[in-house]
Amino acid sequence: MRFGAHVSSSGGISNAIDRGVALGCDSLQVFTHNPRTWRPITHKPEEVEAFRRKAAEAGMRPLVSHGLYLINLGAPDREVPTGPPGKPATRTRNIYRASVESLVQHLQTADSLGLEGVVLHVGSFKGSSEDEAIERIGAGIAEALDAAGGTAWVYLENTAGAGDTIGRNFEQLRRVHDAVGAPERLGFCLDSQHLFASGYPVHEPGGIDRVAQEFDDVVGLDRLRCLHLNDSKTAFGSNRDRHENLGDGEIGADGMRRILACPELQGLPVILEVPGADGKGPDLDNMERARRFRAEGLEGRA
Repeated sequence: MRFGAHVSSSGGISNAIDRGVALGCDSLQVFTHNPRTWRPITHKPEEVEAFRRKAAEAGMRPLVSHGLYLINLGAPDREVPTGPPGKPATRTRNIYRASVESLVQHLQTADSLGLEGVVLHVGSFKGSSEDEAIERIGAGIAEALDAAGGTAWVYLENTAGAGDTIGRNFEQLRRVHDAVGAPERLGFCLDSQHLFASGYPVHEPGGIDRVAQEFDDVVGLDRLRCLHLNDSKTAFGSNRDRHENLGDGEIGADGMRRILACPELQGLPVILEVPGADGKGPDLDNMERARRFRAEGLEGRA
């Protein structure tokens, strides 16, 4: 396992590597775009070069980015009213087309920075049927991969299961995989908190082994490329996406040990997205806990 964290890229994308080094990261996840606006960021060539150089010097790999929170490839392909939150709509936007365009931008930026993939929330079928949304998601990913070119992958992330989100179970993830059609650059990222919240018993003795086997049976472990490691503020099966610091939540220290000792997960980059002691994100304490829980879990399993 190569432990990493989601870190800020404020002040220039190369600063993310410095922050990762300070946390002792082996791997890293960043936002290459502001996650709450459609407007893309054009990174300066000197920042791109510094990012790649610093990552190489630190031996930090693999590196991934996370897509915008706004992206929804399951949205209907039509113009809809939009505007500032809590205010009357002032214009229209085709959320589906904007999502495809944003994914293309993310993939191209990932290639320029030397990232391995872009982690993407699958989408929501609000306003249409699940079947229609999955068909659109598959077509949108295929279009984006073709338009972007390059070598960066799309990593679809499972969800906690709230509302009309797609990706709450492995069957939905498999259906999206099949809808892409030719998914040579399509992989998956599993989030421990999302698994727990959507009813997968990763915290129980033997639970993570059964979950890994089910994922292999339905999707295929060869497609699993990343693990988001987060404890849960909410109860098992709550369908709520609320991350907690490692060992302090409902999954707990024993659950973390079981997850981190699972043989099928050992080759993955493990990215922390926890709130941290000060609410500012992953910190040294959580990074130390991750490594310690893994060592203890492996010892207990042996």
